[in-house]
Amino acid sequence: MQTITKIEKGKIYTESTLNNRNDIFEIVEKIPRNYFVWNIGENMGTDEYIPICEDLHPEDKDNYDINTSTLKAIKLSREDVETLREAAHIGIVSKKTAEKALKSKRRGYWSDKKREQAKKTIDIFNKITA
Repeated sequence: MQTITKIEKGKIYTESTLNNRNDIFEIVEKIPRNYFVWNIGENMGTDEYIPICEDLHPEDKDNYDINTSTLKAIKLSREDVETLREAAHIGIVSKKTAEKALKSKRRGYWSDKKREQAKKTIDIFNKITA
C-alpha cells in the first residue's frame, strides 16, 4: 500500500510499504499522449487522484513495465476515480481502449464487460484526455 507523505508544488510524494519504493506523481489536468490509467487501485493512497503512467516498452505488448520516473496523477471526483479504477481492472485504461471496446462486435463475457465499462468511462476519458 502506498501512503501519501506530502502534496506540494504540483507533486504527490508517496511511500510504498509493499516494496520500499518512493514515487513522485506530477499533478496534471489531462492524460498526456501515450499515458494510461495505472491499475494500482486503492494502492495510490487516495481516492481523489487517479494515477497515470507511461509504458516503458510500448513496442512490446507483452511487457507491462512502466516508466516510474514519469508518473502523473489527475484530481477527480471520488466517483470518477472509482469508475476509472473498476474499468482499469479489466483493461479499459485510456480513451483509446474505451473506444476500441465500444466499437468491438465481439460477444462474450469479457467483451461485454469491457463494453459496459467503456460506456461508463468514455465521458470521463473525453474530459481528461489531451
